This record gives sequence, structure tokens and C-alpha cells, in this order.
Amino acid sequence: MIRFNKVSKTYPGGIVALNNVNFSIAAGEMAFLTGHSGAGKSTLLKLMSLMEKPSNGSVHINGIDLSQVTYQQIPYVRRGIGMIFQNHNLLMDRTVFDNVALPLIIEGCSHKEIKKRVDAALDKVHLGNKLRCFPNMLSGGEQQRVGIARALVNKPPILLADEPTGNLDPKLSLEIIKLFEEFNDVGVAVLIATHDLGLIARLKYRTLTLKQGAMINDGLFEGLQGE
Repeated sequence: MIRFNKVSKTYPGGIVALNNVNFSIAAGEMAFLTGHSGAGKSTLLKLMSLMEKPSNGSVHINGIDLSQVTYQQIPYVRRGIGMIFQNHNLLMDRTVFDNVALPLIIEGCSHKEIKKRVDAALDKVHLGNKLRCFPNMLSGGEQQRVGIARALVNKPPILLADEPTGNLDPKLSLEIIKLFEEFNDVGVAVLIATHDLGLIARLKYRTLTLKQGAMINDGLFEGLQGE
């Protein structure tokens, strides 16, 4: 489902973001990715979503070697990945319905199919009564749920979330995690990047830990990679 094999990423100027990272996430698994700010969490998610390319090594998503994906194929591959951002990335001049519909419009779905899928996605995040609202009429937690609905509307087998609870209080954070658990219960693989160790400690999921670009614990064994 997700597999990193000896993946490194170096940015211009010699800044090493990831160093020889190996791990895999199985279909239908839910896991956390943690590490201090600058540890490489966001870079790792960007490699999965084809926003960046590795300097070395290979990344496989849904059985596809991302190094073999052409520029024209990127939108097709991304349909299999739902990406959720901390700052929501919502279009403030569009309604909730229009924000969630955006991936389907890009895909060229019919109006009937768009309405059916958007209504279903908003029901799943308990915002079915907010579809005509604009983002600035919603709370921070509601805006995050709109972002989740948009990520889900294509029915991807993988959900990636970058600090999805970073701007939320503990109660709202748990509500968002419960939503991810509901999607995981129906077979969606979920990987959540977070530095909220308190949240992780309260839950039972596998935790992968990055430190200065190295995967020091993949949640399956103790110790440094390569020892």
C-alpha cells in the first residue's frame, strides 16, 4: 500500500530532509508519524503525494513505483490518495459544497455523480447541513472536517493527514481522530503526521518516529535503522 525503500531527500544547499528511510504501511492500517519540527514528516508526505521526488531510493503507493509516474499520470495516481492539511487549504470564496466537489469537477464527473458523492462525504463528516455555508462561517473544527470530506470524496484507499489536529483543542482533536478511525474501520489506510505526543499516548496505533530525517523507529521494532 505504502512502501519506502532506502529513500533520501536532499534539498538545494545540501539540506538533508530524509536519510535512508525504510518502512511500509499495509492496506487498511492506521498509524501515526511523529518527530520534532523539521524531522522530515512533511517531506515524507510530500513524496507520497507526488509534490516532491526523492533524491535516492524508491516510493511505492498502491502498487505503483512513483519514480515511473509521468507528469501526465500524476492526477490519476493522486486519485488514490486523500491529502488533508493542517491549514485546510479551502477556497474561501466557494461554498462548502463547491470545496468538496473540486476534485470531482477536475476529474470530469457528471453533475448527478458530484451531488451524490459530495452529499455522502459531508454526511460522513457530520456536515450535511452546512453545504451552502462559506468556510468563514464555520469553526476551525468544521473547516478541518470540510478538508477531510474533500479528501474522501474520491473514495481513495489511502488518507494522509499533515498535523490535522494542530490548530484544534484536545476535545476537537479526538473528534477528528474518531473520524479517521471510522474511515479506517471500512478499510481505508490512514497515516497521520503529528507532534501531539499526548494524543498518540492515548491511542493504540503503531507510531513511526523520525529524527533529523532518519526513521529511528518504525513502530514494529526498537532501535536505529541500519544497525
